[in-house]
Amino acid sequence: MKYEKTLKSLCRQPKLSESQIESMFRKRNSVEVTVTPKNIGRDGFEIETDEGVCFVTERPIQFLNNKWGRVTGLQERMLDLAIPVPLYMGQGTVVGDIYRINNSDNPNSEANLWLHESFTPEIAVAYFNKYLSVSESFKEYKSIIFEAIEAYYFGLDHIAIMSLFPVFEAGLRNIQAKLLNSDAGNVSTEQFDKGLKELLLDWGSRRFPEYTWYPGKGYNTQVEIDFLTHVNPQCDVINAFRLFFKHVLYKPSNANTSLNGFNRHLVVHLLKNDFNEPSNFARLFLALTQITFIESLHNQDIPFFWPGVDENDEKIGSYMRALTEQFFAPRRKVLKEQGICEYL
Repeated sequence: MKYEKTLKSLCRQPKLSESQIESMFRKRNSVEVTVTPKNIGRDGFEIETDEGVCFVTERPIQFLNNKWGRVTGLQERMLDLAIPVPLYMGQGTVVGDIYRINNSDNPNSEANLWLHESFTPEIAVAYFNKYLSVSESFKEYKSIIFEAIEAYYFGLDHIAIMSLFPVFEAGLRNIQAKLLNSDAGNVSTEQFDKGLKELLLDWGSRRFPEYTWYPGKGYNTQVEIDFLTHVNPQCDVINAFRLFFKHVLYKPSNANTSLNGFNRHLVVHLLKNDFNEPSNFARLFLALTQITFIESLHNQDIPFFWPGVDENDEKIGSYMRALTEQFFAPRRKVLKEQGICEYL
């Protein structure tokens, strides 16, 4: 792209106009271009050149990052709480709740309580019935997942949490093998992160095949990711999941962390025993749902939008609640008396 230097310079301007774009192309490249204002999720301009149609945003990408709301930005504010963005809740509701939690006297305790209250048996069952059971990435493990849900509401939190980690890894391997033709036997954290970036970039580039150039394309992966998360909601969700995966779930275990031991390496290898906060089950379960969201982009059997809870979900949800009411309360007393586990 012979106009790349000009386009990059345009992207650094505080605020662009049609006349400014036309003038810069005349001055730098001695050519006339046709400029058309267009909103593709953010305001910007299409630029018709002899090398194809380019797109530049009206404001710099960094300005958009700082001023515009994204699921990516919401996830960044939730990283210290070790919570993936719950896709069944409205974004406005989550934004307000997380603001309140982050400004409370004890954000971690408030976050744990919020997860317990918002992640109900009916929500878990609805995701199981409508997403996980029909997912090509997870359906082979649906018995494990259902038993993990039972264990959680029965009060067997440690078993529930530990059983979902290999399921999570299997699902992530499967979705990447299917969509990127990668090695299904891969378990490398670096490759998982790389694969998620490739999924995002592939999906985003397919949304805008008409553009030969847009911010970041072909020269800066991070700028391209930021651009795509602003103009494509699906890319935004994929990137938010990537951040949770990289900075929480698969954060290096030797790094300083305030995540209550909620880390794949610490849990699977039992290197630290403060992973046993019961709400960590909800954290891990929500991570599974984000993999099914990615799959829903290509699998028509998985709902793209949250369909809500139906009568069948409520019926099985009642069964899950009965486990808690009939067995968990007396079990909690026995465990406390034996000094095995203290439930607050």
